[in-house]
Parts: sequence; structure tokens; C-alpha cells
Amino acid sequence: MVQTVYSDADLLAAIKQRNRVLGVFWAVTLLYAAFAIGWWIFYMGLPYNDPQQSLAKGMVYVASGLYVVFLFPFMGIKYHRVNRYYKLLCTISEGIKNEEKCYFAFFAEKDLQKEYVDVVSCVFKTWNKKKQEWMEREVYHDVEKEWPDLEQGDLVRYAVQSNFLVRYEVLERKALTAEELGEDDDDYADEEIEEQDLDEKVEQTEEGETV
Repeated sequence: MVQTVYSDADLLAAIKQRNRVLGVFWAVTLLYAAFAIGWWIFYMGLPYNDPQQSLAKGMVYVASGLYVVFLFPFMGIKYHRVNRYYKLLCTISEGIKNEEKCYFAFFAEKDLQKEYVDVVSCVFKTWNKKKQEWMEREVYHDVEKEWPDLEQGDLVRYAVQSNFLVRYEVLERKALTAEELGEDDDDYADEEIEEQDLDEKVEQTEEGETV
């Protein structure tokens, strides 16, 4: 059964969140502009060298400082992060996706961000017949989404966009063991698994799922 990571509801939620952040920005900006213009009009109406001119200037200076303090973290961090996530979902929704078929190895939890999104690394492996060794394929998964229902050794067909996992399908549970995937340290010590046998098993497993 094909499992999708992102849906149209995710994109709609990102659009609403982005609009809310922009709404707060414009509301604060308009409030600041109205406040500054009001004091400027008051200042222009004062007589020359009136003591209240300092009050008008001081109020505008304080308001400008508070606006800058608000602007940097809100737009420079919050909006930037929300906007990047929105653009990522747009790319995932509309972009061309690459589909691959590999064996799942393990999750690698790292302090990692991709496109300003906190991610966990899903490590897949594919057998390279020419080099006679496993090649790793790292795919990113959004930590805020439900983790993929994957177990070590599962044969998985999955689609990625910008190296983010978009959808996946488990073709066969536990198709290979940890030793066959090269995830058991003892495997390197005693070489219990013959490379030719592994070639044949990988071929049989993958061909059996494509028929």
C-alpha cells in the first residue's frame, strides 16, 4: 500500500500560516506608520523651538526602535522559515519526483536542517554488482510528519522531491537480514555471506516484485 507523506492539506495549511504571519507584519507596520505620521503631523504644527518638539521626536525614535526589534526576529527568522517551508511544499506538489527501489537500512537522527526544515535521515541501501558492495542512499524526512513505517531489510519503492521523502511503498517486509545488508559487524569479520549468493538473492527479490 502506497503511503504519502505530504497532502494538499499540508500545502493549504502552509499557505494559511504564511498569510497569518504576513497579516501580523502588515498590521504592525501600518500601526507603526500611523503612529509615526501622527507624531510628524503634531511636530509640524508646533511653533518654532517648542519644548514639545523633543517629545514628538522621542516618541518616533522609541517606536522606530521597537519596530526594528520586532522586524528582525519576526520577519528575518519566523517568516523566512515559514516561507521556505511553503516554497518546499509548492515544489513537492508541482515538481518532478524521482522514484527508486532500495532496501531500508536505518534512521539516522541528526541535528540536521534541509531547506530550514528539521529532518531525520532515512538511509537506504542498494547493491552495486560491479563493485560488489552496498551503496547508501540518504533521504530526508520531515520530523514533524509521522515517521515512515519501515523496518530494517524492507524492500521499498519510494519517491523523492528535492531529496525529501514524498511517498513510499513497502514491497516486501524483511526481504534481507541485517547481515545481508552489511549492518552486522560480525559479517565483516567472518564473511559468512558469499557475494555471489547475495547477488542472486537481491536479483530474485527485486525481480519478484517487478513481475
